[in-house]
Amino acid sequence: MSLLKSALSDIEDRLHAGETLMFLQTDDEPRWLDVLQTFAEENERPLYVWSLSTGLISGDGVKQPESRQPVAFLSQLAALPANAIVVAKDLGYFLDDPTCIRLLLDQAQKTTAAAVLAMGSEFDLPTSLRKGTTLLRLPLPDFDETAICLEQSLDEHAPGLEVSPEFKERMVKAVIGLSLAQARRAFNRVVAGRSDLGEEVMTQLVSEKKQLLQGSDLLEFHDLDETADDIGGLDGLKDWITRRARAFSPEAQKKQVGQPKGVLLLGVQGCGKSLSARVIARQLSFPLVRLDFGNLLQSERGTSEQNLREVLRMMDSISPAVLWIEEMDKGFSGLDGSGEEQGDAAIARMFGLFLTWMQEHKSPIFVVATANNIENLPPELLRRGRFDELFFIDLPNFHERNHIYRIHLAKRGCKPDQYNLEEISDKTEGYSGAEIEQIVNSAVIEAFTRDRLPTQKDILEAADAIVPLSITMEEKIFNLREWARSRCRPATPDSRVFRMIEDEHRKGELAMDDDDFPDPWMDPLHSGDLSRAVLEYVRALDNVLIPKLLDEFSKHISVTGQSAIALESDTNVHIWQGLDNNLAEAISRYINNKRIFLNPIDPKFYQKIGTVLKVPCLTELREKRLPREVWFPVSLRIMPPPQGSGRLRSVVVIEEEKPA
Repeated sequence: MSLLKSALSDIEDRLHAGETLMFLQTDDEPRWLDVLQTFAEENERPLYVWSLSTGLISGDGVKQPESRQPVAFLSQLAALPANAIVVAKDLGYFLDDPTCIRLLLDQAQKTTAAAVLAMGSEFDLPTSLRKGTTLLRLPLPDFDETAICLEQSLDEHAPGLEVSPEFKERMVKAVIGLSLAQARRAFNRVVAGRSDLGEEVMTQLVSEKKQLLQGSDLLEFHDLDETADDIGGLDGLKDWITRRARAFSPEAQKKQVGQPKGVLLLGVQGCGKSLSARVIARQLSFPLVRLDFGNLLQSERGTSEQNLREVLRMMDSISPAVLWIEEMDKGFSGLDGSGEEQGDAAIARMFGLFLTWMQEHKSPIFVVATANNIENLPPELLRRGRFDELFFIDLPNFHERNHIYRIHLAKRGCKPDQYNLEEISDKTEGYSGAEIEQIVNSAVIEAFTRDRLPTQKDILEAADAIVPLSITMEEKIFNLREWARSRCRPATPDSRVFRMIEDEHRKGELAMDDDDFPDPWMDPLHSGDLSRAVLEYVRALDNVLIPKLLDEFSKHISVTGQSAIALESDTNVHIWQGLDNNLAEAISRYINNKRIFLNPIDPKFYQKIGTVLKVPCLTELREKRLPREVWFPVSLRIMPPPQGSGRLRSVVVIEEEKPA
């Protein structure tokens, strides 16, 4: 049974039961007036309509202008036929008038009198009426009714226009939540005079719901300008959302398929969580509404719980929709790990109310929450039933960085194919999507001031000027990754496989056989800046084995001596031995400053080039301090290892004993 038929059946049952006063809350007055008129004709009951502008009008068009005032109108009800239905449009404006309230109570207490159906967009019933009468919230048009409206608009304003069934379904879903009149206007506006329909139509239709939030500063409506192509990578998340979108279809509802509730996006700052929320709304063809918990907590606007209830009520009124809660970890930061109060009782009560709504709400509302720090989220929020899935959005891999550069270059009028994006993507490993956007933007601005387009060099220099968050906050990002490893679904499928593929694609097996080295390290080496030369050498090659560096530098300076680089946490664990002290200090300086990182490596790569240390080889670091010298094989890279630097974060230079 459709929502309309179900609501009409409820009204009919109450009329048969002898109810003579009902309040019908609806934003779709013309539609329901037509429905009630048809109902009255089918049941051979006379229909009267009253409003302030016309007074009482009978079914045959006879007007009684003297009844325009509500008291006069209510006083005339006794003279109407007992089986009459009276639709009263404007009574909601007079529910604070004692005379009107009394007359309405008298009407409600009758059992054989004309039935008054008060119709309005909202009713604030006094206590006496609330207890003695019925308030029904009439449903808005459902999918089938709106689909008929779309067909009528196409036939009238775009005859002959071919639209696929899938696109029609998306168009209908985009306006569900509007009145029939609003949906008809929206359809007419986007199809009139069109020879084809593109994605911009969806944006226009979804924006029609913006007016439903006018006057509210609790919720913020976002236009949907982005598509899935505006996100570089995250294919796992995109595929998951595409499949979940089908669960909101009419076929799914007919088969009693449960509606998805939402998704929590956890990840590194600047890697696309907010953009993903906008794209999710676009893929679902739902309006995107952002909730800021800070606004809910403003005391001058009333209690926080009342604010949250108002937000949830508004979301129900405009559903289907996507509710976007950004940085949820900050919104519930006043709770401890058990969800109990820690000084802010309002946050605890809001949390309980929100959890209940997440579990129980039936309206088609998909919640997209983002978080940077999972430790601030209470565990009750993370269990299944509140969110359908938890996705972890990591730093973009090589292929995703390449895509992100293409997106931002194209947005700024540059032709991506004119740049060596593989080189740029290679040299910005560990950079977030936001940092890549800043790199492109900085290069474009710099080039614009010189009245030209940005060059490859401009982009590389802009990248060199930024120290990525993955370096400055290495420990926090490592902890976040460790937490998500076994608890979240990766937004990029099997990132470890991608990492191996990109390394093989870009460098082969650690690039150890490449003799055509770039030479940005030569200039600082010749000028005496040994530390800078080491950094530029590692940047140019990445995955540098120390013997390879020594071999190249030995052509220009002395590289051997009595110094060794060892771990600060255990000086018996050596990274390399037999180094010139100046070179050892130069390498150590940038390791300790987090500009060069030690990455564990299989000893076979050292064996392949025939250079190993003559001490026992350690393949895995141990917690206890070792009793004798050992060698722990590493490569020098510009990014930390995926598992975090840990004890490899700090090193010291020690002097070896000279042989007797």
